[in-house]
Amino acid sequence: MTDGRRAWLVLAALAVLAVGWALAPRSTPPLYDGVGFPDEPYRFVVKPAGACDTKVPTAGSETTTVSAGKAGAVTLSTAEQAPQISVLIPSELLSVPSGTPRLTITAKPVQPVPAPHGRYLWSNVYDVEATIPGVTLHDTDPSRPTTITLRAATAQRPTPTIERYLNGRWMPVTTAPAGRDIYNGSLPSLGRYAVIGDSPINVSDLQCGKSSTSSTGILIASAAGGVVVLLAVFGILRRRRTRTDLAKGDALPSDDENDGQPNTGERA
Repeated sequence: MTDGRRAWLVLAALAVLAVGWALAPRSTPPLYDGVGFPDEPYRFVVKPAGACDTKVPTAGSETTTVSAGKAGAVTLSTAEQAPQISVLIPSELLSVPSGTPRLTITAKPVQPVPAPHGRYLWSNVYDVEATIPGVTLHDTDPSRPTTITLRAATAQRPTPTIERYLNGRWMPVTTAPAGRDIYNGSLPSLGRYAVIGDSPINVSDLQCGKSSTSSTGILIASAAGGVVVLLAVFGILRRRRTRTDLAKGDALPSDDENDGQPNTGERA
């Protein structure tokens, strides 16, 4: 295969991919949207009207040792893909009652608590709590922050906030996006947390068990893969032809058989 034909095939593959991006709906996330693509549908404790049925949301827990009244580090996540809540508490930031050898921290979904007026729950409400009373979280070390990561049901905008429910009120914590629908927040204490946004959940954005890659995108990706396979086949055939030509060249008559004339590799 000539360099010109190979260039045309490469351009054809690029053109197929370009057409795929042009035809794919803009609401559809890219084909590679991160590790674990695609995320499973969000699992609600109480699903919004019009949302499809999903599995029951899971809880996460972590047990750590206690030394001199201070607990070791806690890292926990729920079992969804991606996890709907994760918690990180560095060591020695949890004070535990004297005589406690081990401590378990859990994060479990609970019945919804009404959002602030004019705002809406974009996730389940989760209780982050200790399995024994009297445990206190000291979020006082800026070099070792305690964090909570919550996944929202959709990737709606504007960006929501993670909020803590305390004394009958929702209070926002410092929140930063960590992905399309995943948010990191500070964890100033054990307690009740949720993602809260400025508009109702758009039920049409829920995946309901379907891959977020459109059928058009899949067809385009398949076509592009076919072009790549063709390129590989042409490369193999070209190598075989080269070997055949070399073998024929080795079989050319020697100088003696050409009456002393140098063998130039050309045939009469």
